[in-house]
Amino acid sequence: MTVQESRLNVQRLQEQDRNYVWHPLTQHQAFQQGASPLIITGGEGAVVRDIEGNEFLDAAAGLWCVNVGYGRQELVDAATRQMSQLAYYPLTQSHPMAIQLSAKLASYLPHVPHFYYSNSGSEANELAFKAIRQYWKQNGKPSKVKIISRHRGYHGTTLGALAATGQPGRKRDYEPMAPGFIQVSAPYCYRCPFHLTYPDCALQCAADFERRIQIEDPDTVAAIIVEPVIAGGGVIVPPENYLRAVAEIASKYNVKLIVDEVVTGFGRTGEMFAHIGYGVKPDVVTMAKGLASGYMPIGATAFSHEMFEAFIGPVDSGKHLRHVNTYSGHPVATAVAFANIQLIENEQLVSRSQRMGALFLGKVKEALKDVRWAGDVRGKGLLVGVELIQDSSNAAPVADSFMRSVAKYLVNRGIIAGKATDVEANHNNILMFAPPLVITESQISQLVNAVTDAIIDVGMGGV
Repeated sequence: MTVQESRLNVQRLQEQDRNYVWHPLTQHQAFQQGASPLIITGGEGAVVRDIEGNEFLDAAAGLWCVNVGYGRQELVDAATRQMSQLAYYPLTQSHPMAIQLSAKLASYLPHVPHFYYSNSGSEANELAFKAIRQYWKQNGKPSKVKIISRHRGYHGTTLGALAATGQPGRKRDYEPMAPGFIQVSAPYCYRCPFHLTYPDCALQCAADFERRIQIEDPDTVAAIIVEPVIAGGGVIVPPENYLRAVAEIASKYNVKLIVDEVVTGFGRTGEMFAHIGYGVKPDVVTMAKGLASGYMPIGATAFSHEMFEAFIGPVDSGKHLRHVNTYSGHPVATAVAFANIQLIENEQLVSRSQRMGALFLGKVKEALKDVRWAGDVRGKGLLVGVELIQDSSNAAPVADSFMRSVAKYLVNRGIIAGKATDVEANHNNILMFAPPLVITESQISQLVNAVTDAIIDVGMGGV
């Protein structure tokens, strides 16, 4: 293909994109005026390439999911082998890869050893809510239907999962939400909703669950759902003893605890599953994203034995789970997920995430310590957030336009990063980083330098 033919091909694809593709979280006006999104055609490790050959360090791992990095032939081979053996069969019966994947996951999660598969984190959480409500009805407590979550938390885009999400910007124009979902305060130490300071606060953010359960009446509350680290809401890392306190409250009031590991699972925070590092044993764990590192769409909802047993009964008892997904436990998706976990194990990517995350967090804190627009810098493993503020003497969030300018600056420097979008009005001021766990030290330095320059130059009006 000549240079001219290549350019015409790029222009044709850009035009077709403008005409036919509806992109998520995107205002398309700029595209209608001739701009185009990046058209990514390949990648290796933590780097992706666009159709014009430009390379970008993907500091967001796609949508926080490509944990093992791009270009992993092992996962391509796993998919190819399974496609040639059994391309599809539903889990109304069974197949070997769903069985093997479940056994592998149970080795990490012995407290929740029963797995129902779906296609995404949203679906995994939807099932958790449905199963828990059915569980309580089958246990003689039909009024236990309410689900309590947290402000700024994110649990999915389907209507039930969105109702559990504590981000008003995501809900706008889609209301009314599904009933029975309630939010309490986030463990947001930088902007404590109680105007207290840890540890003298006595974890009022955790106690907020207890207060709400008491207000609602424990006999009406079915479950609490939390992310171990609030991810899309701004990488909000709780105090170390927070999750245990929440688990104790759930147990005290006979409320099920759902831990949403959709983002934080599979090494992202320096643990295979983040809640294990916090020392809790939830009743339900949901997962997706890093389960197959984005190479195939797959999610899972893991249940305790006690919960699973509640659905066992005579064939005509009606106690079975009345939920089905066409592609639940898809043979190719489960094969890729199994191979993905093997890669994580063989290359010790969990410990690598812990090590490289500490390096990244340390470097970015040092680089930004005297930058007036840099507020709180926080993270756990390779999940890091940088909160941007108007001034070091004024922690007011920067405007959305500032965030868009920083993101554009970074793309021009060959960096793709995440940012809070549609979370809360006038409070979408957090840059978020979740690069592939295979990111190198030199790439971390590249990222820190670009982020520092972006914040300073945008703050000085240079963009």
